[in-house]
Amino acid sequence: MEFSTVRNIGLWGSIAVVAGYLASLIPVLDLLGFVLMPVGAVLLLIAFYGLSKVYGDRGMFLYALEAIVLAVLSWILFLVLIVALALSLLGAMVGALEAVKALVEASAIALIFLMVTVPASALLWYLALRALSARSGVELFRWSAQLYVTGAVAFIAGLLLLSKNMLAGILTLSAAWFANLLSYTLLAFSFSSLKPPVTQAPPESTKPT
Repeated sequence: MEFSTVRNIGLWGSIAVVAGYLASLIPVLDLLGFVLMPVGAVLLLIAFYGLSKVYGDRGMFLYALEAIVLAVLSWILFLVLIVALALSLLGAMVGALEAVKALVEASAIALIFLMVTVPASALLWYLALRALSARSGVELFRWSAQLYVTGAVAFIAGLLLLSKNMLAGILTLSAAWFANLLSYTLLAFSFSSLKPPVTQAPPESTKPT
């Protein structure tokens, strides 16, 4: 793939994720948001694969691949957590205590795994973007990575706060959502700022005669 093609794939992948985040706020467009985000993630993976070839750094692609796989797993666990909590509340209302106990246990297990997968995914994504920033010289990639890690920390903190203070938990989760949105917005600007790598000519003494 040509460099411009790879850059545009990364740009449109980032835009798709941003659009997905925004669409998830609108009730009639929330399903579209859940489609746009994985599409954007796939495009970003393709971009990282192409850039790993351009810069000769396979590690950045592997970091990105592992980060996205763990992010998908985290979303599945989060949905399990939400569904289990909702069903446990429903079970408590109808007096199904045994079912409530099982659902609460499932929620606890999902939360424990989330506390592992979310930070691990954020760390791997940070390493992928840091590598890309170092290779390309575009500092915005590093800023995007730092915001993403901030969002992951806020997400875990928000989940833990929900059981203590519902309002504080919701506000912290909202901050995590905004940090991730801003992270992918910066990522789009980062890709738009990418320049083709400069191929330096060898010193005069090493040129073939």
